Amino acid sequence: MITAASAFALQALLTATNAPAAEAINVLLVPPIAGAIIFAGLRPYPLAGRLRLAMMVAVALFLLGLVLG
Repeated sequence: MITAASAFALQALLTATNAPAAEAINVLLVPPIAGAIIFAGLRPYPLAGRLRLAMMVAVALFLLGLVLG
């Protein structure tokens, strides 16, 4: 879950520093990238489990981006 932790840290950093376009990055860019990294990193596991975990992380980070933004 290092990916999720680093994505959360990136979202918090962008929000805390009031970076330009931070809300758009938090909502549109971070969640799909984190989901794709998790999906690719869990290659030995079955496809359905990888998809489910990647989607759960992406949706959670999307919702977190909405709350932080």
